[in-house]
Amino acid sequence: MYKKQSVFKNRKIGEMFIDGLGGHKAIFRKWDDVKGIRDVLKRIDGIILSGSDYFVDGKEHSIIDESILSADIPILGVCYGFQSLINTLGKPSYIKINKSGYMSYTRSFCITKPFTVPKRNFLFHHRNYIVKVPKGFKVIKKIGNKIIIAYNSKKNILGVQFYLYKYKKTVRLFLDAWIAMCVIPKATKSVVRII
Repeated sequence: MYKKQSVFKNRKIGEMFIDGLGGHKAIFRKWDDVKGIRDVLKRIDGIILSGSDYFVDGKEHSIIDESILSADIPILGVCYGFQSLINTLGKPSYIKINKSGYMSYTRSFCITKPFTVPKRNFLFHHRNYIVKVPKGFKVIKKIGNKIIIAYNSKKNILGVQFYLYKYKKTVRLFLDAWIAMCVIPKATKSVVRII
């Protein structure tokens, strides 16, 4: 959910997601479209909780509908989506605020768990950052005290604290790996959807 417009109204970001899904179908829903989300949950194989220009500690913020967490389908939380998952499943104290404002930087690294992505550039642009994850999550990657990748294998929830919109090839490699290793093994339908 965005203050001015939702992520799928931004043509560049929407096209990056569509391209990154490599032919899999996507349905876009706003965070606060509870009816729309609940209507598609039985027809989808995976959910991507996108970024937002809200903050989890702000007066206005998006909330993850309980039906998503109880749907037993793979979830990928990206940026705000990851922070929102941690805030919902853990405690607000698991997320810290960068007092000097936004942190914006690029890091190059490979991902080895829960799937492999070769060394790529990843963009970070956040005010808030995650320092602790709830029980059931395993921290996969950190930069200093900032948790940037965590995975709950039992619930098949992956959270990443970097943007999937900046580098086209990186988005494709990452989403291909997520679909192949986290979504397809549990899939009963042939379609991946995004919220």
